[in-house]
Amino acid sequence: MGTDTRERSLFKRYDPQRIGELVGFYGAIILLCLVSFFPIIWIFLTSIKPSSEIVQFPVKYLPSEIIIENYRIALEQAPFARYLFNSFVVASGTAIVCVVLGSMAGYALSRLEFRFKLHVLMIVLVSAMLPFFGRLIPLFNLARETGFLNSYLGLIIPYSAFQLPFAIWIFQAYFKELPDSLEEAGLIDGLSHIGVLFRIILPVSAPAMATTAVIVFIYAWNEFLFALTFMTQDSMKTITVGIALYQGEFTFPWATISAAVFMSIVPLLLLMLFFQRKIVEGLTAGVGKA
Repeated sequence: MGTDTRERSLFKRYDPQRIGELVGFYGAIILLCLVSFFPIIWIFLTSIKPSSEIVQFPVKYLPSEIIIENYRIALEQAPFARYLFNSFVVASGTAIVCVVLGSMAGYALSRLEFRFKLHVLMIVLVSAMLPFFGRLIPLFNLARETGFLNSYLGLIIPYSAFQLPFAIWIFQAYFKELPDSLEEAGLIDGLSHIGVLFRIILPVSAPAMATTAVIVFIYAWNEFLFALTFMTQDSMKTITVGIALYQGEFTFPWATISAAVFMSIVPLLLLMLFFQRKIVEGLTAGVGKA
């Protein structure tokens, strides 16, 4: 009897139909990964190619020789390190503001009861749909009048305003999954709602915080239009605007630009790989709720 059960279990494990399904599933995942990472791979290959092979036809996918000189030129042709620093300050500041304000608003919308709560949620959702281009000129005039042009706050404030609706929705969805006993215990111990948020709720909300911080950081790092408009001094330009300046009046150094782009992508890739599990947990918060 036990032998027959083991044989059936073994046959089920090696069922040809099941094996075919697994092969198809993992094959589709591998294909999707290759398609997703192909632009990054192509940028890297372009960055190490000789300039003559970049425009060669038919296309030569692998370089005949590896040219590391392109990276040296990218670092020396412009203040690349300064551009990276500016982007890091702006992106980090935006992420911090969105995590702090988004968590407070998300906590209020998920755990507190007050009038017009649904209307506030709708306003948050609608504000996220407004086009960025329509806000460029008014915000530029406001930044010029307040002296925020060519300053980090000149980008951190509008970036935070644009990304706060996303942060609020992430936090309020995650906070709904937390048990009420956490909040009740804090209130019994004499904490205020703000104290409960920062001393009890946020310490157990790492997925929501990581998701918000990483996605907002990537948005602020990659944004181009406002950075180009608000940062007119070369020393204050972010990495996206700085890379655009590598192009000359009559030349387009593809290899140098590809090297600079690849170096600007590496920090984002490392950030995503490090926080990938927390991001998935944060983005799927509330999915199982009825």
